[in-house]
Amino acid sequence: MRRSLTITVLAALLGLSNLFAQQASITDYLAECERKYGSDADLVNGEKYFYPYRQSQGDPFFFSDSRSAVIRIHDKEFAGQQLRYDVFNQKLILDFQDIYGASSSLVMRSEWVESFAFEKQDFIRMKGPEGELEFLQLVTGGHISCVYKWSKDQLLNLTSGVQSYYFTEPTKESYLVIEGQFYPYRSNRAFLKAFDPELQKSVKQFMKQAKVKVNKAPDSQIRHLIEYCNSLYNEDS
Repeated sequence: MRRSLTITVLAALLGLSNLFAQQASITDYLAECERKYGSDADLVNGEKYFYPYRQSQGDPFFFSDSRSAVIRIHDKEFAGQQLRYDVFNQKLILDFQDIYGASSSLVMRSEWVESFAFEKQDFIRMKGPEGELEFLQLVTGGHISCVYKWSKDQLLNLTSGVQSYYFTEPTKESYLVIEGQFYPYRSNRAFLKAFDPELQKSVKQFMKQAKVKVNKAPDSQIRHLIEYCNSLYNEDS
């Protein structure tokens, strides 16, 4: 039976294995925590999240608003969670209502999260191109995978007379992953270089026929292209 994601996070933070097994909702859980420990929000909620960029234009998130997500922790999936992905700091912010009905947020422990998915984007925690564990968007998997690394920058606004900062729009770095190696690409030519010479001709012909421009192609077209590339490897195996 699925339990609330927030219960999973808080139970692990507090070490309340027995209480975790008995409670079925965030409201019941927090009420029991208050009865047992008092109303210390930091103790009950772990690392409480406070938004630190109120003086900056824009925001550090992948989506500006909280979105419904499916989160996977320790091989368990938790659906219907309100999540914000802070790509600037590489943090996950879980939004929920406390026992008084007020909105609250906590910073999730990224090392516990195996993956999370919004309606049209799937993210997994894996070793990235620099060899560090991070969240990457998995566009499609297989012998050949395609992933995006998302980021934002906070820059000084030089157009106004008052010193202020703003966040850029999310930008992505695109990679093919083949046998654990990352191959960045921004053009069709860079995309083709990731493949063995004997396969490049076939991939190039497919891209030409399908009119694929990888720097502008939607995710659906990239998936179709990667499926074809994987089929070439399957033919050779």
